Amino acid sequence: MSKQLLPIMTENSSFSNLRESGCIYVDKTGYIAKLIAISGKMYFLSRPRRFGKSLTVSTLEAIFQGKRELFKGLAIDKADYDWKTYPIIHIDFGDCGKSTPEGLDGWLKDRLEEIADAYGVGPLDMTKTSDDLFAKLILLLSKKDKVVVLVDEYDKVLSDNVFSPEVEKLRQVLGNFYQVVKTKGALLRFVFITGVTKYARLSVFSKMNNLNDLSLVPAYATMLGYTQKELEENFAGYIEQGVKGTGMGREAYLARVREMYDGYRFAPGCETVYNPVSVGLFFTNGRGQDFEDYWIDTGGTKLVMDMAQSVDLDVTEDLERGMAKSALSSFDVAELSHAMGDMGKVQAFLLQTGYLTIGDYDEGFSLYSLRFPNKEVRDAYYQNLLTRWCAKESEYVVRDLVVALRKGDTQRYMGTLAAVFASVPYRAGKKEPDFAQVVDVVMLLCGKAVRVVAEDQTSEGRIDLSVVAGEHVYVMEFKADKSAEAALRQIKEKRYADKFRLEKGKTIHLLGIAFSSTGHTVQDWKEEVLC
Repeated sequence: MSKQLLPIMTENSSFSNLRESGCIYVDKTGYIAKLIAISGKMYFLSRPRRFGKSLTVSTLEAIFQGKRELFKGLAIDKADYDWKTYPIIHIDFGDCGKSTPEGLDGWLKDRLEEIADAYGVGPLDMTKTSDDLFAKLILLLSKKDKVVVLVDEYDKVLSDNVFSPEVEKLRQVLGNFYQVVKTKGALLRFVFITGVTKYARLSVFSKMNNLNDLSLVPAYATMLGYTQKELEENFAGYIEQGVKGTGMGREAYLARVREMYDGYRFAPGCETVYNPVSVGLFFTNGRGQDFEDYWIDTGGTKLVMDMAQSVDLDVTEDLERGMAKSALSSFDVAELSHAMGDMGKVQAFLLQTGYLTIGDYDEGFSLYSLRFPNKEVRDAYYQNLLTRWCAKESEYVVRDLVVALRKGDTQRYMGTLAAVFASVPYRAGKKEPDFAQVVDVVMLLCGKAVRVVAEDQTSEGRIDLSVVAGEHVYVMEFKADKSAEAALRQIKEKRYADKFRLEKGKTIHLLGIAFSSTGHTVQDWKEEVLC
């Protein structure tokens, strides 16, 4: 790596470590300066995992510790701020693995005692409950100055124990704990709470009506994540290196990066942002050349897919229908086990976990339109979906399909496709669109090895699917409860193959596929080959 390139921190690290290590820091302190300008303000912010929430909390901690030297050259260093030091109560539930109310209460008490000892105001009375100790610690620390409260991953204990019979008691412990923030508000300089899921007003923060929720506020939509400008300015050297390594033109290269990792929108009509961890891993592990899926990992995937399958989520039809605004405002992570089968709550969960993002907002109907943020997330979702359908890893299914297509082996291709269909659960009453969606999901995953176009437009109409695989071109038409012959006839009558005749040396396969909506399988298929 070139010596001119600053290192990129991709793992969880404190702001202090990041700055002292000379790593790239995309300056978000201008937003923070606005938040802390007025004493006594209390904020909540939800964002998907691996989006910089913990870094934001540790940045706030460094500010309230008065570490101005770490902020030289950043926006807040130029702001009118006094850099006073304040006593800080920092609770990071990412470190809490407790699953019982007693365990959670004990963990909180231990953390509070550690903080009390660090400030020399201990020992605390450990026979008290955690909320009582929290109130006592705030009172003791406030004798030094007003207190700062920082809470990271407030919802982790609840989301980790969604299906536990103890989840309601866990919520009560947290509710009592957070209520202290309101009752002791006069003693607090600043409060900042983060998590993945947006809280319901009737949940753990039910009595904290003074907590300002920034999650969908346009002014803070780009506070976490990287805008296009921030990406190009802060990672200029890495972009140059990637352009050279791939041999792509700069604009084509940036368009590919944008397609893969940009696209998250946290308020209607606002600028989209890149996932910061995906960007960091792309430029380090991927050397700015390997356009892989870096955001997704195995953690949390099962719950997401369970939720999606509980409503048989149709990634085209259900996203186009939109999500009611009320579904998000009433969402409660502690009640997630009861949300199975509830389309609105499932959509709200997928939105908050980063699998979906906001497209637009219809004020007349109070509806958010939803979409996948980018190709990275879409492919990750499809891969998990295909693995569930087939009960084996998606890459093996994709490999079989690609090999068959490249060899012109339609028999093998249709055999693999039929096996996928045989295992897919279908909604009652769904017909042709359902089958087309399954093919789209399967074939889009083949997109790295073959060229796939769904709903391919021609002068005579739209081809259901066209695929270019090496020396072979496939023009496909799907029919439900009709004959494969009828599908093949439509391809020929509408001259769908004409647009591919200019691709010399290609063998064109006209492929009519008939599905059975009662048997949920491939009923028949007909092929005509044009050389």
